[in-house]
Amino acid sequence: MCAFKPASPLIRETPDNSSLDSLEGVIERVTFHNDENGYTVARLLPPDSRDVITILGNFTNPVVGESLICYGTWIRHAQWGKQMQVSRYEVVRPATAFAIEKYLGSGMVKGVGPVTAKRIVKKYGAESLDIIELHPQKLLNVQGIGEKTLAKITKAWADQREVRNIMVFLQSHGVSPAYAVKIYKAYGGQAIEIVERNPYQLASDIWGIGFKSADKIARALGIAEDDPRRIEAGVVYVLNEAVESGGNAFLTEKELTAKSSEILGVEDVGGAILNLAITGRLVLEEAAFLGETETAIYTPSLHKTETGLAERIQKLLATPLKQPPDAAKFDAWLSALLDKHGFPLSEQQRESVKTALLSRFSVLTGGPGTGKTTTTNALVAAFEALKKDVLLASPTGRAAKRLAEVTGREAKTVHRLLEFDPEQRGFKRNADLPLECDVLIVDESSMLDMVLTYSLLKAVPDEAQVVFVGDVDQLPSVGPGNVLRDLIGSGSVPVARLTQVFRQAAESLIITNAHAINAGRMPSLPPPSENKDCAYLKAEEAEDVAEMVVAVVARSLPKRGYAPADIQVLTPMQRGSAGAAHLNTRLQEVLNPARPGTEEVQRAGRLFRVGDRVMQIVNNYDKAVYNGDIGMVAAIDPQEETLAVAFQDAQGITEVFYEFSELDELTLAFACSIHKSQGSEYPVVVLALHTQHYMLLQRNLLYTALTRAKKLAVLIGPQRAIAMAVKKQSDIGRHTRLKERLQGLL
Repeated sequence: MCAFKPASPLIRETPDNSSLDSLEGVIERVTFHNDENGYTVARLLPPDSRDVITILGNFTNPVVGESLICYGTWIRHAQWGKQMQVSRYEVVRPATAFAIEKYLGSGMVKGVGPVTAKRIVKKYGAESLDIIELHPQKLLNVQGIGEKTLAKITKAWADQREVRNIMVFLQSHGVSPAYAVKIYKAYGGQAIEIVERNPYQLASDIWGIGFKSADKIARALGIAEDDPRRIEAGVVYVLNEAVESGGNAFLTEKELTAKSSEILGVEDVGGAILNLAITGRLVLEEAAFLGETETAIYTPSLHKTETGLAERIQKLLATPLKQPPDAAKFDAWLSALLDKHGFPLSEQQRESVKTALLSRFSVLTGGPGTGKTTTTNALVAAFEALKKDVLLASPTGRAAKRLAEVTGREAKTVHRLLEFDPEQRGFKRNADLPLECDVLIVDESSMLDMVLTYSLLKAVPDEAQVVFVGDVDQLPSVGPGNVLRDLIGSGSVPVARLTQVFRQAAESLIITNAHAINAGRMPSLPPPSENKDCAYLKAEEAEDVAEMVVAVVARSLPKRGYAPADIQVLTPMQRGSAGAAHLNTRLQEVLNPARPGTEEVQRAGRLFRVGDRVMQIVNNYDKAVYNGDIGMVAAIDPQEETLAVAFQDAQGITEVFYEFSELDELTLAFACSIHKSQGSEYPVVVLALHTQHYMLLQRNLLYTALTRAKKLAVLIGPQRAIAMAVKKQSDIGRHTRLKERLQGLL
């Protein structure tokens, strides 16, 4: 049943280059692996050799301890010497005791770590895999293996046997082993059958497998370019990409047709769109768009969400306040209350509090230094004085923690407030089991997308009041929609906008620069020697930006008393020399290098060590961790194949455990994208900008990044990149119709 390829000759060089050379060995180290294109640099140790050989090429999921036969050509690097450029490769069953020990100790079989692997191989040598496969009871003769461990190893090996069969099938069709495990977990023994029947199902069922990956499998299985299954899956993929990557609630028919045709390489997708609409997999709606009548095309779930959200807001607005304050006595009462609590509010702030107190649903917005926090505190005190139960929430854990700190009251993330139920795959709190409150105040509401907002407002009691607090000039939500901007733009919801920058705040260069950027003016960029709270370091080349970021974080800022935990590096993009991925690798090397006795694990092209700062990059409702949550690797257990991350929010520290196969949900977070920083504040922000980020350089991106800093912001890069960002006013009018629905135009 073993799905390994048999072993073949070891090292062979062809003198005439008439065919590829071959090299067999065990992967000793994966130096670099790119998940997107598979490009890999690894060290391979041939049998009976002490010297590793560098191999380069595209590998689906290289694992330390795997035995490979590589076919390629020999090249010579000026610095690193002889290397093999690999054209193709095979995974083979380890044949030597050394290779078997490496394989078993690599984490491929749960329950067997490096120590146990060494003991098994010491006892059974080259027969070790046969013993595990055919005579597992003999493992009881190995020191440290009892009945409990044996059961774990036996089950893991049986699972691996199934997975290996699936791996061989999927690898032959271009799928990585990492995804083979996920496919097996999702479909079990039916995996091959389901993939053969409709490989496009993978794109909707398996996180991390998109249409393009599924399409490669489908084409390898012989599914034609014009197969209706392919065209329909491609159309849905394009629409979902517009939602997930662009934040759009819909695409026009013209846009969807053009983009689908381009990606699929076919001219006519109209029949597929019509069939998807007839079968209920798309919703078509006539719309006025840029002065023309167009057809807006939604996924059914987002159409239901947008229409349902508009109806819910309209219902809240139409419901009269229960026991409204006496208008004749209100101003005097409010003045007395503010004096009692020592809130020296400006007239603008006072009117903002009054608007919220007298409205069923309202918005409080304003930039940095305009007193949103003070106004929110006064608002909470006023609601409590009216004997109303107030709930405080924010979209992220860090934002909720900050809200709790500034108000002195409990605050929760929206997800925690709504109480997600893993068994039901939904929130417990809804219209049938509403929240227990008279008032709901949501901070950082610019981060709320349509889906989360709808779930939240469905759980608000009909008689409760709602206040959204946020800076509408920041980046819009990562998810679909532009809720805060649409609420304000509709004119249907009472809005209080704070514009006055207070004197103390005006002394901060962070705040004055943020307002300058928002107004389209270049910020003031003094050198660090001036000891302002905003500093600039010039670096023209992208690699120079990276070098300077590392130097500032590792040396300059610690000399000024800032610990690494105080510092967050931000950058517009993941890719590139000045992108988050590269910066994370560099920062990990200096902030948390490899040390004797420190556990580490490499999976999905990422290396994690105990002490690393990491970020969750996908919502995981079962673990109650969400996209953008930041924590620290607390422990790595090679035997159990688990990694523990300590996350902190307003409720305290929670330790979350990940199996090694789940580590693609995490990424290093010494540096992160500006989008991922929304809702967070850090003592120090080091902002890396470069013209290679030109596609994302825009005003609200720079504004958002700068306003994440509490004490110090350091901008690094060419001035031209900053100027490009200031000049470009982003088109944040995403494709949504929430505003029109709130205005009653639909």
